[in-house]
Amino acid sequence: MAVVSAKTPAVKLNTGYEMPQIGIGTWQATGDPVRQAVKDALAIGYRHVDTAYIYNNEKEVGEGINAQIGAGILKREDLFITTKVWPDGSNRKKALESIHNSLTKLNVTYLDLVLVHWPRDNYSDTYQGLEDAFDQKLVRSIGVSNFGRNEINTLKKTWKVVPAVNQIDIHPTLNQDDTVAYCNELGISVTGYSPLGTGKLIQDPTLTAIGKKHNKSAAQVALRWQIERNLVTIPKSVNKKYIQEDFEIFDFTLTKDEIQTIHDMKA
Repeated sequence: MAVVSAKTPAVKLNTGYEMPQIGIGTWQATGDPVRQAVKDALAIGYRHVDTAYIYNNEKEVGEGINAQIGAGILKREDLFITTKVWPDGSNRKKALESIHNSLTKLNVTYLDLVLVHWPRDNYSDTYQGLEDAFDQKLVRSIGVSNFGRNEINTLKKTWKVVPAVNQIDIHPTLNQDDTVAYCNELGISVTGYSPLGTGKLIQDPTLTAIGKKHNKSAAQVALRWQIERNLVTIPKSVNKKYIQEDFEIFDFTLTKDEIQTIHDMKA
């Protein structure tokens, strides 16, 4: 089991493993900036890193991780690593090959979580490749990303391993209530990506006003709202100041009224 930083609460997955509730996202970050962002995040206390084959950054993410393991900042078993298989043109065999490729690029011997990135092409076939990796103990947990109720129901007809996680776009103006409730019903944990609406919410007046009451930023309020919903959140930044700020969300709580106000925000 992963050892989770005392500052980082975790959700328990249906596989029994713990997934830290905050991770560093790496979408649209490549090269030196993402390598440094991962190093900074791990030094700050993050113990969850999210990447994907299609982000074209697994090598640099792995270098950042292994630099901090080498420096004694953490051990591999302290860390939760998520990556994703791109489904277009994929199948059971190619999915397993993709996971082997990710292991090589990240320079690790196992992955904590692998997701089917989108419900496209033969996603049920692709998911079977993830099940093979799970059976071979290359992956501790498997799941999906961007799946709604209908896609989950289609996958349900053939899955042998219930997805541990569904990673979907969630932020205060996109609360995803229906999908979250359905996943909860099936024992699937939910990760919210783009939790700040790809940056659109960092100066939102509603979030800013709530933040002032807690001496927190609008971004911290948006992230805390996800924590209060028992979701996992993966804000992305390559700026050390923001990476630090995003991590400082475990020393305050939102009131029920504040949670509802955020929940009811419209785009």
